[in-house]
Amino acid sequence: MPRYRSLLVAGAIAALGFATTSRAGAQSAQKYSIQASGLFVGVSGDAYDGMNAGPGVELQFRYTPSAWSFGIGYQYSSHGLDENSITDNSVSLSGVFFEPRRTFDVGSSTYAPYASGRLAILRESLDIEDSGTTLNASASGIQLNIGGGVLFRLTPRVNLDLGLTLGMINFGDLELSMPGAGTVVIGDGGSGSNMVFRVGAAIGL
Repeated sequence: MPRYRSLLVAGAIAALGFATTSRAGAQSAQKYSIQASGLFVGVSGDAYDGMNAGPGVELQFRYTPSAWSFGIGYQYSSHGLDENSITDNSVSLSGVFFEPRRTFDVGSSTYAPYASGRLAILRESLDIEDSGTTLNASASGIQLNIGGGVLFRLTPRVNLDLGLTLGMINFGDLELSMPGAGTVVIGDGGSGSNMVFRVGAAIGL
């Protein structure tokens, strides 16, 4: 009987060690976390005609019950316009997003690859100077991205996130806000694609 009890104890310890390693390599060790990231956003297509790649930031709150993790957050990026555009001002892209993510156990307690998707509602905004008056032109669209990356465990509560996603967006008409006259459509909507490189830090709560 003692022999079998020893085997059961050894098996339980081994199982606990495996579970701890799997959890450590998959997402945050805490169920709730916040993540701040720097972005580099490349854009192309009709929706981004005349726009250059630009830097950005994002902040998100994540819930991680298992190897699956779910994030909601806000993203912002700024993009210069090429020399053929009508103004030297920059264009901003901003909005809210939902991002599910799934990590994969590769037998490491220090890093784990993941696949992710993102659904975002973005607003494209541009300020235009006209006779000393600043007018705002904007359009809204829905963006869908897929991609992945690698999470690196830095401390029991801090992960480093390196990620890359590719996506598509479809914007509505570009509308110009005119003081006293409401909004005027100055451009048709269009579709485009994007590439987003992300470097971020997630902190478990």
